[in-house]
Amino acid sequence: MKNILKNNSGDVGIGTLIVFIAMVLVAAVAAAVLIQTSGILQQKAQTTGTEATAEVSSNIKVISVVGTDVDTDGTDIDQMKIVVALSAGGDPIDMAQVVVKYLDDSNVTTHSLNDSMVLTGTADTPIYFKYAEDRSVDGVDNDVLSSGDLGYITLYINTSTGAYQDLAKRGTGKIILMPETGTSVIKDVTAPATFKGKTEVQLFP
Repeated sequence: MKNILKNNSGDVGIGTLIVFIAMVLVAAVAAAVLIQTSGILQQKAQTTGTEATAEVSSNIKVISVVGTDVDTDGTDIDQMKIVVALSAGGDPIDMAQVVVKYLDDSNVTTHSLNDSMVLTGTADTPIYFKYAEDRSVDGVDNDVLSSGDLGYITLYINTSTGAYQDLAKRGTGKIILMPETGTSVIKDVTAPATFKGKTEVQLFP
């Protein structure tokens, strides 16, 4: 009867191979999960960064504010011309989505766009502002402030629009422009001690 020899080293080798394959599979699955997770996190980080940049930066900048004494009584400012432009790298702004607030010592009014508003001498509710452009790059005045455009907001603060916030001599006020995206722009305006016979006076800068 022949002796049958058992090779234990062969069994050990097969076991080691199985363990090695299992480790490779586990590592591959873990790597796939990590790659997928990192991709999702990167996408979320980019989205968050873009949104945060839009929130902390403003697309609109105020060039100047000129007050007009419409009734030429030499006592107060009845309306303001706010010259605006798009900030560098900013996206176009739909002025129909812009909200303008005006604050004086005692009142706050909220104004929205209405280019067809007609001043009738009686108070209008709600309170509006008008928008037009001194310079339009595309040659179309479509209530959208684009790069290179120079627009202006006409803000009515007198009694004919229901604002009742005429700016008297030495008076102060605050204009807040709230675009659809980006931070609000706040500008303080101050009327001079005397208009010196002028119907238009510089309020900012």
